Amino acid sequence: MKNINSSEQANELQTQRKKRSQRRRAVLVLMSALVVVTVAFTIWTLVYIMVRGNETTRLAFFMKREVEETVKCSVVVIDQHNKIFAPGDGILVPLVEEGDRVAKDDRVAMIVPRNLEEDVNRLWSLNEACNTKRILSAGLENTTEGALPKTRSDSLMREAILSLSRASAVGDLSPLRSAMRKMDRAFDEYRAEGLDAEGDDELMVLLRERNRLLEQLKEFAVPGGILTAPSPGTVSFYVSRSGKGKDEQEWREIADPRAEIERLADPSLQPLDCRRSYVTSNMPVACISNVSASSMVAVIPHNPDKETQLKRGDTVDLIISSDLRLDRCYVSSVLLGEKDDSIFLTADAKIELPTRLTAITDALMTVNSITGPAVPVRSLIDFHADTKTARIKKVEKGVTRTIPIRVLVCDGVHAVIETLAGVESLKEAELYVVNPWTIGEGQLIE
Repeated sequence: MKNINSSEQANELQTQRKKRSQRRRAVLVLMSALVVVTVAFTIWTLVYIMVRGNETTRLAFFMKREVEETVKCSVVVIDQHNKIFAPGDGILVPLVEEGDRVAKDDRVAMIVPRNLEEDVNRLWSLNEACNTKRILSAGLENTTEGALPKTRSDSLMREAILSLSRASAVGDLSPLRSAMRKMDRAFDEYRAEGLDAEGDDELMVLLRERNRLLEQLKEFAVPGGILTAPSPGTVSFYVSRSGKGKDEQEWREIADPRAEIERLADPSLQPLDCRRSYVTSNMPVACISNVSASSMVAVIPHNPDKETQLKRGDTVDLIISSDLRLDRCYVSSVLLGEKDDSIFLTADAKIELPTRLTAITDALMTVNSITGPAVPVRSLIDFHADTKTARIKKVEKGVTRTIPIRVLVCDGVHAVIETLAGVESLKEAELYVVNPWTIGEGQLIE
């Protein structure tokens, strides 16, 4: 009897498991079907949106615009700075601000023993407090009561605040960087206008305390630890750690300049700011720049076309980053190679490159710039980049007509074009089809 009951219970459990298994399989089949339907619907929707036949034909006038043809290049700045080296181990204490102009033999920084780190931090805090107090003493004019700025610093600060309020913190950050630079210039101007401490008791107290601490630190400086400027110029505490820089002749003798620039662009070799940091003997801690123009080497892919090769006397533009562009760099010489060409450049004397910029591998060089009738590249038909030929669908007397054209320059987004010999030149008053795939040849434009 017990065996019969056990057998019945086992059969019942097996039946229940079988039903549960069937339900799970049914659920999985339904889920798989739902996924397949969802994917199919998504693909169908995308195809319908992208290639549907009822896209409206759009027309536009030929418009003149400047289009630049750029080529990716690697750039290195030839080191032309006078470096200042640490005479011994210790903490680097700056005596001037980054970017200050100094005369020869002016005091730039000092090195004090490591056990005075607390005093160095105290001096730094007092400097910050003095600068803040000077800015507050100079004052930002009340824009409600005074519509016009009364000082240069006030004018710069108003411009900086306006730029900062309009700059976006997402997407293209170049306006934000530009606004931050304007803010820095305004603060520098406030500091310069607030140098006179008379009439401000709190600032006088801060200055006396700072000067007292500064004199104490000077007394404990390591032997030869008062660093002076070897020449007049602009001070920077951002110094490259890549060792002795190469001059122009040495760059000419390098077999693979692109590989050398990639090595110099390594993050471990980028300039560091060692202010308030521990430095060792013979370590470069500051540099003085006093050059009328910056020299650079740009490495671009070899151009076999002798007619379009860069030559001495040409000018090019370098786009280093979204917020640093060097216009009209003079080509002093060109060294042709099998794979790469080395272009030796001189930047405009008005532009002083930051010492933090040593080597970059993803810059852009404008090799051609033309102003003329321009159209979007996607409006070209059968565009061949090697022969620079294409066709475009223009509107003549209300009817579409496809004509052959030559692409003069293309930046990947827009192209400056011209008609071939024997074809009437393009005029700004004429229309072309922006999306030529939506309409056939000889169609009447309603």
